[in-house]
Amino acid sequence: MIEQVPAVITAEKLRKEFGRVVALRGVSFQVPASTFFTIFGRNGAGKSTLLSIISGMAAASSGVIRVFGEDPAARTQRHRLSVISHESFLYDNLTALENLEFYGKLYSVQDLKERTHHVLRQVGLHHRRFDLVRTFSRGMLQRLTIARAILHNPDLFLLDEPFTGLDQHATEMLIGLLETLKAQGKTILLTTHDLHIGLRLSDQYMILERQQVVETGSASGLTEDALREKYFSLISSGEAGQ
Repeated sequence: MIEQVPAVITAEKLRKEFGRVVALRGVSFQVPASTFFTIFGRNGAGKSTLLSIISGMAAASSGVIRVFGEDPAARTQRHRLSVISHESFLYDNLTALENLEFYGKLYSVQDLKERTHHVLRQVGLHHRRFDLVRTFSRGMLQRLTIARAILHNPDLFLLDEPFTGLDQHATEMLIGLLETLKAQGKTILLTTHDLHIGLRLSDQYMILERQQVVETGSASGLTEDALREKYFSLISSGEAGQ
């Protein structure tokens, strides 16, 4: 008998409207525990809106969303997840170390001093720990955002185009970190339009086009060429239907 892996995220017929603009059209999917799940899609496909609903930062217009079995809007499971999005949620007038200490106290991180120094080394910013965040480049800011996200060792990571603004070295650093988190059994939901990186990391994937799900599947055995052909075929079909 095959043991069923519990779903960390369950979405059923999610719809989101901003006035007359429809951002999501009946999106349904599940993310099992300890799965690296990648959502591919172009800008405007609905990826960021979907992550905002999953994180509890926005409410769906209709449909059902459950994270760890609960409505994320209740925020009762906030300590179990982390978000890396276009917003850093960092304070410009604090140093890198002060930012992490603030979030560490917020999440009651044990051995906070040791933990903050550890994650700063992980993202290559330990030498800049006493510098104000307002002096950081875009890439450095993204690295510190990653440090903030991993600080309290959550079970679920929500990453919205996390490679934006990173140079090649920082990109490889983040990929290595995500591979480590994956090996630790963390559940990771990534949105990206980078097929190469997404496929490299994924266990399962989904493609959003025109604010709805057009494809889901296993990444196992799927080549980048096959994914690319499938992806652009689906996008072309969507454009033809406009």
